[in-house]
Amino acid sequence: MTTPPAPRRHRRAAGQLLMGLVPVLVVGVAALVLLLLRLPDAQAPLAAATSTAPSTVTATGGSPDGRALTVTFRDADDDVRTGRLLLNRRLDVPPGTHVTVRYDPDAAGADPVPVYIDGDAAHSRVSDLVFGLVAVAVVLVVVTALTAARLLTRPRLRRRVPTRVAATHVVSRQGLLVRSWLEMGTPAGLRWVPVHWAPELDRLTPDSLLEVRGDPARDRLVLPVVDGSEVWPSGRMRTRVPRGDVRQAAVDPDALDPGLGRQARADGVVPFLAPVLGLLWAYVDGSGAGGFLLATALSAAVLFWLPQLLGSDPRPTRA
Repeated sequence: MTTPPAPRRHRRAAGQLLMGLVPVLVVGVAALVLLLLRLPDAQAPLAAATSTAPSTVTATGGSPDGRALTVTFRDADDDVRTGRLLLNRRLDVPPGTHVTVRYDPDAAGADPVPVYIDGDAAHSRVSDLVFGLVAVAVVLVVVTALTAARLLTRPRLRRRVPTRVAATHVVSRQGLLVRSWLEMGTPAGLRWVPVHWAPELDRLTPDSLLEVRGDPARDRLVLPVVDGSEVWPSGRMRTRVPRGDVRQAAVDPDALDPGLGRQARADGVVPFLAPVLGLLWAYVDGSGAGGFLLATALSAAVLFWLPQLLGSDPRPTRA
């Protein structure tokens, strides 16, 4: 058996995946740098608070937001000191309550002396920064790993045994996403595979015979070859009709690649949902305006990346 000629590579699909990855990397790395720069300043007062002392609460409800407590304690020289303890949230602490605090023994001129306990505002700030670092790092690892998996596994499909099936290019619309699919007739029934768009798809007439690397009836992933050009699958083979509004794509014998700019503009609508996620993060995390801006920027980048992973179709949906 003669080896079939190698199909033209689907450079557009690789470019689209990288187009989605780059903003996540840029925003994620910038967020990591920002958080790493803020972490030492947050940790410094806690690291300096090496002395402990029993204290008594003398006043509550101080600013800001009624979260500050005033305490008195004796330092290592047996001098009576006044301390200010800032809680993470407002609590009804009755005067006279005894609590062990940590303080900086070198803060001799401070009045009141900043004091700390586990779970106070200072500890919560450090915890929030560390959690933010971990969360951003996880996002970067997951997004990079999934993108790299697509870039590495799709070319390996070229080595599979080729078969020929009848296929039709269809388009699905679900919410803001418009994506290309190939509907294939196999001995086991119809199969649908989501794909990254290529101009060869628009030139494909319905029920055309085309080469597929792999067995569409059994394999989870196959590599369609349309007019000598490979078309990367953006997901596994499906046995059910895709969700959303599915219709046969219009055939354009003169279809050309409009570039990735049109695809970016189409998928650029999805990141407008990012402020909602940013508000949710800031509310749950209590990180305020800074947390909102950070979460919004990272969410916008991820929301732009995700559609690139799901395939593409740069043409406007026809009525």
